[in-house]
Amino acid sequence: MSKPMLSIQQRLGVSLVALVSVSYGLLMATNELVIRRDRLQRHERLVMETAMSIEQNLKGPARASLSTQTPQGEQAVRAELNNFSATRVLVWLSRPQAQPIFPSKSSVEGFMQNKPLLEAAGVNAAGMQKPRSFNFEGQTYFTCSMPLPNGLGVLRFLEDVGVSPASRRDNATILFVIWLLLVLISSLLIRQLTSAAIRPLLGLQSVMDDLSLQPSGVVGGERVSADAQPLELRGIANSYNLLADRLQKAWTQQQLLMRAVSHELLTPITLIGSNARRLGRRVTGLPDSERHLLESVQTEAGRVDRLVRDLLDLARGDSGKLSLMVLDVAVMDVVREALKDAEILPWGSRVRFDQSISAELTAAMVKGDPDRLRQCLLNVLENAAKYSPADQPIDLRLTATDTAVQITVEDRGKGIPVEERDLIFQPFYRSNETRGQEVGSGIGLAIVRLLMERMGGSVAVVDCDHQGTAMQFELPLTDAHA
Repeated sequence: MSKPMLSIQQRLGVSLVALVSVSYGLLMATNELVIRRDRLQRHERLVMETAMSIEQNLKGPARASLSTQTPQGEQAVRAELNNFSATRVLVWLSRPQAQPIFPSKSSVEGFMQNKPLLEAAGVNAAGMQKPRSFNFEGQTYFTCSMPLPNGLGVLRFLEDVGVSPASRRDNATILFVIWLLLVLISSLLIRQLTSAAIRPLLGLQSVMDDLSLQPSGVVGGERVSADAQPLELRGIANSYNLLADRLQKAWTQQQLLMRAVSHELLTPITLIGSNARRLGRRVTGLPDSERHLLESVQTEAGRVDRLVRDLLDLARGDSGKLSLMVLDVAVMDVVREALKDAEILPWGSRVRFDQSISAELTAAMVKGDPDRLRQCLLNVLENAAKYSPADQPIDLRLTATDTAVQITVEDRGKGIPVEERDLIFQPFYRSNETRGQEVGSGIGLAIVRLLMERMGGSVAVVDCDHQGTAMQFELPLTDAHA
């Protein structure tokens, strides 16, 4: 079973929320890169200014003492390093040929005690190193180096950026909350915007829903002004107007066909059938083969007459011209009339009806057209006889609920698959799989449903206890008997 598709408004909403989320994610990622780049640049400027200051201060005797690696020179260097080192910044002098010189301030003891961290920063490496970042035990650090002239050593820098795992989690939580708020606000705004955007489409839908065929034969509903529609809907509006015009033409032709059928077909067919009956009564001594031909003319004339009348009823139903004489009807009287009509038919003896029903059910009244209700009942009884074995009975039952009367016709045929139970009421639908090779017009049950709905009732295929088909009519009781 396919999943239901999202509406245009839902698709737009989901797409725009996804776009906002992706844009927000890209913004955050870009912002992180910009912040990291800015920090590295600030770190680089700090290093250059610090290196220039230290180099200027290490002139004269201090530089000479340092070149000879005397205690006085190391003490002078350590004093300079103390001036530029702090809690989060460590500056030291690495000398590949000797021990590095570290500041002696107490504020840098955290760096000094963490030997692995110093190793990761290149504690006594030689040469210049551009600013770089690295992670150590969840913390982010920047490091770089600047060589002093004349081989005096390499000034190395280590800066604690201060981004801890806890602060990262806090930042991530804050960003996630901001994202949720953005999605919520965006969803509300997008809903309003998409509603405004598709309002012309909904207006066009409303106009299309009003399209109908009025009893006068005119297509009801307004034409759509294409110029008043957004550019994207003008083609649809023009197509709708053309469709309405085509429907007007088709329905006008249908009305003409109905009149032609009524005047040009029904009268000749009626004459053929009545003349065949009169001829059969007057002519005597005909061989059986010729009398069979005469009877066949009567049968086929009657079949064509019913077919034409059914087609007319369908056309009148589509155009709103099908008229019924709806009044209070005793259901039992209609059933008796239908049974009486069926007695003279070849299959009439197969119909079984239990006459022992309650007095309340015998007197039950419904709203309906008695002639049309009898027509529906005979149609379903004939179908049951046609599509079930000739030696099997057809059961007719009358039951009632608190609000409705039910007439059920059951046969012993092949039955109707569940997936086809509603399809058989569509005009011209035929199921060869379930109906074998029987030939029919395929409109009988469509007429039955049309008439039942016009009388305020319904007809449906229901489950039965044996193989076969159970067709059930239901009509609401009148107020006096409900």
